[in-house]
Formats: sequence, structure tokens, C-alpha cells
Amino acid sequence: MIQQYKTDFESFLRKAAVKQQQQILVSWTEKVGAIDPLRFFANGSSLEGNRHFWYSQKDDFCLVGAGPAILDMRTAEEWEHVIESAVVHNLSAIAGTGPVAFSGMNFQQERERELWQDFPDTQYRIPAFTLTKTEKEYYVTINQLVDSSNIESQITNILEQLEQLFSENDIPVLQTVLISKEELESQAWKRLVKEATDTIKSTELDKVVLARAMKLEFEEKLQAAGVLRNLLDTQKDSFIFAVENGSACFLGATPERLVRVESGTLHTSCVAGTAPRGKNETDDKVIGNALLQDSKNREEHQYVVKMITDVISKYSKDLLVPEGPQLLKLRQLQHLHTPVSATLMPGASLQQIVQELHPTPALGGLPKQEALDFIEKKEPLERGWYGAPVGWLDSYRNGDTAVAIRSGLLNGKQAVLFAGCGVVKDSDPDMEFEETAIKFRPMLEALEVSE
Repeated sequence: MIQQYKTDFESFLRKAAVKQQQQILVSWTEKVGAIDPLRFFANGSSLEGNRHFWYSQKDDFCLVGAGPAILDMRTAEEWEHVIESAVVHNLSAIAGTGPVAFSGMNFQQERERELWQDFPDTQYRIPAFTLTKTEKEYYVTINQLVDSSNIESQITNILEQLEQLFSENDIPVLQTVLISKEELESQAWKRLVKEATDTIKSTELDKVVLARAMKLEFEEKLQAAGVLRNLLDTQKDSFIFAVENGSACFLGATPERLVRVESGTLHTSCVAGTAPRGKNETDDKVIGNALLQDSKNREEHQYVVKMITDVISKYSKDLLVPEGPQLLKLRQLQHLHTPVSATLMPGASLQQIVQELHPTPALGGLPKQEALDFIEKKEPLERGWYGAPVGWLDSYRNGDTAVAIRSGLLNGKQAVLFAGCGVVKDSDPDMEFEETAIKFRPMLEALEVSE
């Protein structure tokens, strides 16, 4: 791609720059040969910038962002303003090509930000380079802010950086030696679950989702590409994501899509209610059937379905909702799962729906504000981006978001993992603790840490 389209790209960039009196976003997309998205991500560590990774196995779709951030925006309105004036070359117009913003946000406003100091409340980032992998095709997008000054040096720098991203370097293999593993305030967390059940029995609060953390220390600096490789190998039915800000990288493998929009069609996933996988096929089937019949889990699941469908119906039509939940079977866990689809109404946007949905009852509780107030006042954990929407959106109003659970924050030689569960009036603190222990497993396995 670099040599084949070099002349056309230079001509396009110069023409765009000459016409402008101020900096604008210029975006160039071309179809390229196959390249390993994980290698593209790993090569991005050599550039001065922060990286992004998104993979949906169900859709066989991958997005990787690398290189310096062209724009770091704090609101969806800023993104819309940038796109309105952008100069775009994109003959494919395929979802996820052209200008793409990788997005993320806080679970809720927090007074203190020590662990998550590199992660802003809200972020929409356009990286210098994006690799898009669809089922059979690969595209590279170059994004730049240009004006008529220094255009020659800018072109040279862009092409040199792109050469680095296409290098046939080895992907780092994770080689970790664990020094310490600490489950933060485990007994205090069980007492908090008991306090939550007492509160639910005596107030209007119906459900609250409580989270806890595990801190790991290693001998050497953790390589995000190596952890992603392990997640891709082991968590086949999840959304694999990574967001790198400064020295920290937030990554994970979540089973829970929040909202996807493509060509005006909306898809969402109601996931709530959890059980472990069985030791064999027969055992697994028994556990799954018990989950489908369990009144606590069915009630928790129905909270989520009702809230999500109530919100989506404001922005869409032709809503399709199955009569009852299915089983979503992952490597270590199985969940109650209800997929929902609809047709987006004109003028509605992915960002609007995400803002109103977050947090769903599966991540916050019900009623929403009462649950959030309880979490803010009682939970000692600094959640940051854990449990909040992460994803992407493009200039054609396509996009995808997932809820950032089954996740961890890497920073140097340290990893902090997060897990949560829904607490209702009949919840047992010991059982909820065990459920969160199971939810740590995907990240522990990716970090090659035995339980």
C-alpha cells in the first residue's frame, strides 16, 4: 500500500492543505493485503502515541488504532463538528473505515482519580492510523490534521510511521513471574453485600451491582500485546478490547455488547444472570438448565431486558425481542442472554442511546439513581472505566460499544483486575464473592496466573 498509493496520497494531502486556512482532518483509506491486527497493535508501541484494539469474533471484525492521537475529544458534539469539515478519501465506505473515533468513559463521576489518572471522564480519540479487518478484507486509514505549512515533512513522517506499523516484527510473548496477588478488602466487600441486601429490604432499592478488585505485581513490565494474544486465544465468544493512555492500558474480554449500529440497524445484548461452566457436557447442561430456571437470576435478567428495551424503543422501531433468555456459554461462565434488534429512527444516534442506557441494571442496579448513589457512598473501589461503555464510531454513523467488564488495568509491572455482581434482596455474600472470583478467571488466565 505504501508504495502503490504514495503518489495519490501525497497529491490528495497537498490539495486538501492548499484549500484550507486552518487545520482540518484529512482522512485517506485504502484496501491493503492481509496483516495481523495484533502485529499492527504491537508495532504501534514504537510510535509516540496511544493504541486501541477492538475485536468482535461473532462479526469477524477488528479495529486497531495506532500512532499519535490526531484529536482527543471530550464530547460527541466535538466529534460531530470535526466530521462535518473533514476531507475524506474512502472509496469503500465500509463500516469502520474512514475517520474512526475510539471511545470510552467513566462508570460515573469520581472524586479521586489515582489509579485511573491517565483516563479522562470521556474520550473520543482519532488515531493517526487505523487498521480495519472485515471478514475477508483489510483497510488502512491515515488520519492527519493538515494546513498549508510543513506539508512535505508531514508526508515523509506519515509514510515512515506507516512503514513501522507494517513491519514483520515478532509479536511479544507474555513472560511473567508473579510476585504477589492480593484480593483487595475481601471481608469488607462481603459486609458491603450484606449491607446492600439490608438496604434493599428496607428501601425502594431493588438491585445494586457491587464490584471489587484484585491487585497483581510482576517481576517485569507487562506487554499489552501479549495479554491480548492470550485473550484472543482463550475468550473466543467475547469482545476483546484495549485502550492505552500514557503508561496504562485498560483491556479485557467482555461478553456484553451494549449497542451496535450498522447501516441503520441496531443490535443490543441483554446479559445478566451467571453460573459456572460444568466439568463435562452433562454437568454443564444441568448447570445451564438450573440457571434458566433460577428465580433470582431470571428476575435480575428481566430488569435488564425491560430497561434496555424501554430506552431503545424511544429511538427505534420494529423492535425484535425473544420471548425468553438463551444461554450464552463462555469459557469459564454461562449467562442468561437476550439479543435485541431494531431499526434506528432518522436523527437518532449511537451516542444518544449509549448515554441513556449507561449504566444498565446489569452494571448499576435499579432504580438507577438510587443504585448509583449507594455505589458512590459505600463502595471503596475506584471504578474508573470499569463497567462503562468502550467502543468506536465512524463518520457514517456506524459504531459498536461493549460494557468493559472481565477486565484489568495494566501499568508497568502492576495489573489491577475488576469483577462485579448484582445484589438483590436474597443475595448471599459468600455466593456473590464466589461469583466474582469466577469472573476474575478470564484475565487471570490471560496473565498466565494460576488461581
